[in-house]
Amino acid sequence: MVVNALDPLVNGDEGQLEEGPDPVPEARTGDPQRPTRRYDLLALGCYLLGGLWVTLHLWKHVNGRVLSAHPSDQLLTEQLLAHAVRVFTHGDNPFFTHQMNAPDGVNMMANTSMFGLTIPLVPVTLLFGPAVAFAVMATFAPLGTAFAWYWLFSRQLTRSWLAAFIGGAFCGFAPGLISQNNAHPQVATQFAVPLIVGLVCGLATTRRPVRDGVLLGLLITYQMFVSEEVLLITALGCLIFVAVWVASRWSEVRGYASTFLRGLGVAAGTALVLLAFPLWYQFAGPQHYKGLGVGTYGFGADLLSFTAYPTNSLAGNSDSLKLATNVAEENSFFGISLLAVALLATILLWRRMPARAAAVTGTVLGILSLGAYLRLNGEYVCQCGPWLPLVHLPILDSLIPTRLALALIPCIAVLLVLLVDAIKQSSAGPRPRLFRLVATGLVVAAVLPLVPMPIPAIARPAEPAFFGSGQWRTYVPDGRTLVTIPLATYEGAGLQPMQWAADQMLDFRMAGGYFLGPDPAAHGAARFGAPPRPTTAMWAEVIRTERPASVASTDRDNAVADLRFWRASVVVLVPGKTEDALRQVTTDLLGVEPTRVGGVWLWDVRTLVG
Repeated sequence: MVVNALDPLVNGDEGQLEEGPDPVPEARTGDPQRPTRRYDLLALGCYLLGGLWVTLHLWKHVNGRVLSAHPSDQLLTEQLLAHAVRVFTHGDNPFFTHQMNAPDGVNMMANTSMFGLTIPLVPVTLLFGPAVAFAVMATFAPLGTAFAWYWLFSRQLTRSWLAAFIGGAFCGFAPGLISQNNAHPQVATQFAVPLIVGLVCGLATTRRPVRDGVLLGLLITYQMFVSEEVLLITALGCLIFVAVWVASRWSEVRGYASTFLRGLGVAAGTALVLLAFPLWYQFAGPQHYKGLGVGTYGFGADLLSFTAYPTNSLAGNSDSLKLATNVAEENSFFGISLLAVALLATILLWRRMPARAAAVTGTVLGILSLGAYLRLNGEYVCQCGPWLPLVHLPILDSLIPTRLALALIPCIAVLLVLLVDAIKQSSAGPRPRLFRLVATGLVVAAVLPLVPMPIPAIARPAEPAFFGSGQWRTYVPDGRTLVTIPLATYEGAGLQPMQWAADQMLDFRMAGGYFLGPDPAAHGAARFGAPPRPTTAMWAEVIRTERPASVASTDRDNAVADLRFWRASVVVLVPGKTEDALRQVTTDLLGVEPTRVGGVWLWDVRTLVG
């Protein structure tokens, strides 16, 4: 199974296909399990400390802080955690919710629902709230990913615990994944990826292709409900990796083709049976959309970013930010020292099949990660990137190209593992022990500048008593909607309603939100948030100018029509610097004076809407 997956690839020079060595050196001892378990627990403990280290600022005041890079993404994840709870406590449809973007709702399969993480965390969310559940998720992401890769490396690729430990640590705590963990823990959580990779490689020589195919199909299904994007990147990486293997050793591996294809067919059939309805719901269900549109064309890796050090690392600084679209997308930041070591390892180990396949796979996906529009030193230089011919292809039109650089992480890790392993086995020079110590130290020194620092966090806005004490329940009956000014969205004051909704486990229906839905103005391509309505456009103008706008009779008619569309029960003004101007404009629009309730201004519009 996974333990023996890479045996045909690990050993032998060009033209040979040797059976791999016993992957666990302790297997020849009288008590084979104890040393292995001891070292496994040591690795797990170190990775746990690492996970707590990178989320340190969040844990200091877990219910009062939010990660600073993209608070909107954390609050969205907390809403998704609350939605998973409602699936069990209220019997809600897991693939669709009316609690956000009322009355149209949100297609959860067409968004990053991450059921593979939110559903296992339901007990944590219920007992401690979505903020704690998010912190657990962000802590587990690097821990679980690191340990899963360590497990595969230590069982199959090397006899050296140190080599496997370094490889696992790099896979879990690499710059790209720590960057993603700023806002997208589902992308940073990749513990299923090494299991998928191991099974794919093992299908060629397995004696049980049906069993392993079913297991692979189950893992694919699970990863689909964690991050479809990571699954797609993994599939592309496996395709290139296996293609290099086949092209290099066709005469030896063609005899394995039937077994490999049989297992792959079983895996595909298993996954399709389990995913048929969710995929239909995603691509044809209510509120589905058609691709991410032109907004992602510029999300490519900067040509200079590969040699840069990430912002949130020992060697990083804020100057690196210009080489990424934002701090959560520093996917291609590896540093010049590590790339030099990876290049050296590629040259020295080229005759080793795993090294060659990893180097080619990383190079190809690294080039594709440059995106559709090429960038150099933070500036767009041309619309001629390698991803440009692929931007309109189905499925690929929903992938953010810069994230393809995440595939370089396990590729570089394989090179590091094999290099450290080769150094430990080396007997070069008159003093081989000193040589091994110095050489291993140089490899560690190349990785050291990338050691992540704790992810910055900021204070959450205070929650008004109107929400925290549950006063809203008096004003919002079932089937009616709570409308906030401004509507819940991914920026500015619109972030606060998302926090309130998550804290209340999505118990009230909310107009607006942070989600992907169809844009009528872009032929059904995705847009963030609800399409603008006349009243939301007027509120947005007041926020932009910071002064009241004049209100005409048509504006009042539009406001009533919008409230009826939303099936509004109350309108709540979010406290902020434009509070007075928004209160004046909204009072003029509705012809109803607000009342101060629980720290918010509130307009009861039930009689107005009817």
